[in-house]
Amino acid sequence: MTTASINLDSLTRVLSTYSGRDKALRSLCFLLQLKAHSCHKGKTELLALAKQCSAARLVLRQFNHPSMVKTCQQFFYGTSTDKVEFACTATVTGIYTVYGVVELMAWLSDAKILAMDSARLWKLCLYMWITALVAGIIRQIRLISKKNLRKAQEEIITLVGLISDFVGAVHSLPHRILWAGKLSPSQSSLFFLIASLIGFYKVF
Repeated sequence: MTTASINLDSLTRVLSTYSGRDKALRSLCFLLQLKAHSCHKGKTELLALAKQCSAARLVLRQFNHPSMVKTCQQFFYGTSTDKVEFACTATVTGIYTVYGVVELMAWLSDAKILAMDSARLWKLCLYMWITALVAGIIRQIRLISKKNLRKAQEEIITLVGLISDFVGAVHSLPHRILWAGKLSPSQSSLFFLIASLIGFYKVF
């Protein structure tokens, strides 16, 4: 079997999963944004296409709620001897499960199906995401500290992805909070693209 065939088989396998499609769309979205912010010609069209990719991800995520609830249920019925590890993982799992519900309400509010303040709900989603990222970063640092650096390459790559997302997410917070609003559109897109490509690499 040729290398091209192997790569095609791997790509087909990855894109046949929810996680693979989500990471591919996310990478494409921020790649388009980065390209749009680095050129003047076609900027509006590229940003419009990036927005469609983001909207597609939003719709696909609504079919992931049962999986998140199941993951949350399995985790909390499990046992762990490491209290810090359990706390960090529980925070990430629990927040993302609740995040999905809040995001659904925000989406339906945008569509005028629910009479709720969608802007406030989206802001809550951002705060929850940042909290989950912080818990994930702490967890990865602890995992790396328990291993030899040479044996913790995957954990280091994951940590870089989480930090990249964290930097970009904080930029979206109200001004005067850390570096909120201080990144350029290109810098923000670059950090999110790094995190997206790492996420795609991990499922490939």
